[in-house]
Amino acid sequence: MNIGDLSGLMRFVGGVVRFARRLAFVGVLAVAAIASVLARGDFSVADGVITAILLVAPVILLLFAAGLREVMKLPERLRRMPHQGSEQLSELTRIAGEARSAGFRRAPSILWRLRGVVGSTRDLVGFAVPLRVFTPQFLALTLGAAAFSFFLAFAGLIALVVLALG
Repeated sequence: MNIGDLSGLMRFVGGVVRFARRLAFVGVLAVAAIASVLARGDFSVADGVITAILLVAPVILLLFAAGLREVMKLPERLRRMPHQGSEQLSELTRIAGEARSAGFRRAPSILWRLRGVVGSTRDLVGFAVPLRVFTPQFLALTLGAAAFSFFLAFAGLIALVVLALG
């Protein structure tokens, strides 16, 4: 399968990302409306804790959306992987050769160059990290957060009605 053939799947994943972000935004607005109802009286520490707990679901949705955005970057990372890997290997070989013949005075510059290569290698091999959003536990947590965000949207509407009625 050609990596370029994934454009349809990437559009679908992009749609899921947009939906999750919008649902999280609606959830945050709903929590703000609920917090406004709670603040009509004395806003206590318990009200603050309740508000913070209600914000957990939108935050989970935002984390899921961020993970999916990283997954969407994978085809491009995989496309450039062979070329970038060979460049890094040749750079590591040059650094190793210089380190053998260099004195103590050149150590900082060699370490600085090594840091750059190791950092870009970590980016190169870190392509499996975004796939953590597809673990069963995180998917179940995200599904629960989405359902709770729908509930929050309705609760936020009720809170807005209560605020409007005085």
